[in-house]
Parts: sequence; C-alpha cells; structure tokens
Amino acid sequence: MQGISFVRHDKAVLSDVSATVPARGLTCLLGTNGAGKTTLLRVVSGELKPTSGRYFIDSTDASALSRKELARHFAVIPQNAPIPPYLTVREMVGLGRFKPRGSPKWRVSGQDRAKVDASLSRCRVEGLGDRRLDEVSGGEQRRAWLAFGLVSDKYFLVLDETLDGMDVFGKRTFFELLKDIASRDKSIVLASHDLDLVNEFADKIIVLVGGRVVFEGPPDSDLQKLLGSSPESAYIIPDKGK
Repeated sequence: MQGISFVRHDKAVLSDVSATVPARGLTCLLGTNGAGKTTLLRVVSGELKPTSGRYFIDSTDASALSRKELARHFAVIPQNAPIPPYLTVREMVGLGRFKPRGSPKWRVSGQDRAKVDASLSRCRVEGLGDRRLDEVSGGEQRRAWLAFGLVSDKYFLVLDETLDGMDVFGKRTFFELLKDIASRDKSIVLASHDLDLVNEFADKIIVLVGGRVVFEGPPDSDLQKLLGSSPESAYIIPDKGK
C-alpha cells in the first residue's frame, strides 16, 4: 500500500498509510478504537475507494480495479457475520462456491461438494455439516464462516474482529487454525483485540494510531507502549495490499 488516505465528511480517517502485506502468512493490524482499522480493511477489499494513494496485488494496481474485479481476490468475513435462518452449516459454506455466470440457476458440481467437505474438515467443523448454523456455538459459527471464506478459493481472507465474544480456548483454537491455513497457501488479514495471541501467532503486525501507521514489523513485546491502553482495548488489523 502506498500513501492510502481516506476522508469521510471532511475528516481524515486514514492518512498516508503505507505498508506491505506478505504474499503468505497471518498479518494483523492493531490500533485503538477508532484508529481506522475497519476502514482500512474496507479499502483494501474494494468496498471503499481511497481518497488518494494506491495499493497493489503483486504488480497489479488494485486501486484501479472495480469492486467486482477485487472480489475475485478477497473473501471478507465481517465482525457480525449474519446467521442465515434455517441453513445448515454445510449449506451456508456451500454458498461460498456461488459464482454468477449469467445463468438463473446455480448447479452444484461434484467438485463443489468435494471442496465444501474439504473446507469443513480443514476448519474442524466437519461433524456439524447437517446442523443448523443457529444451533451451533459462537466459536463453531466463526469456524464455519472461515470455511465459507476458504471454499471460495480467494487468495486473501479478510476478517474484521471476528473473535469478539469467544472464550480464551476458542480464540486460541481459532488463531491456531488461522496460522495453519496462512502458513500453507493464503494471505490472511485479521482485525483483533487480543494482543497476547497476536504477538504469539501473527507473522506481521501493523499498528494504526489516528489513521496513521506507527509500527510495521514482526511481533514485538513493546507494542503495548504504542497503544497506551490495556490489551482488551487494542485492535489488530492485518495489512494486505502491497
């Protein structure tokens, strides 16, 4: 990312943000409430256009791509992902295979089913496929949504504070899962407020303060000094574009 700025209602939410996200790994962006983390995620995933600046995917100027074109690269899992009524876990994950091609019908192929089963297994929810999404625990729902992101075959996974409300064991399990996935074949961008877990599992951390990058690098035990607050009030966001 090069000099990304975003202005809303005459207020600078992001100011000259420049950073690099590794092609593979778990990148987390940390910042206090209102630091600009969600806005940054929305910019890099194509939901918002930056007021100025550019960001790249490999050598492609992603800031010049349409939202539809960017959607081919990014799977986004929001903080409060909806719970579709009456859908089973497998059905919801299967929606991640939906790719409109101008036809009114969506045909599910054997390859689609195999990818859904593989994603359920990889996210450790294979035994929940036939249960309704609203009947499983919060941690299981998050893992199901992660499977939804994986099955779409997008290279970048963007998660905006998706661990809120999970217990300590559930969060650790989720971080372990993200680390495993990112180490193999994905670039994952995560917004979180668990400083200890981020320092333990992240490959790279970017800290935002007032919409500006104040730290970019590997985990660091002194990050708390930059935040000036308790770990519970800190937020982490992974930086993706180059």
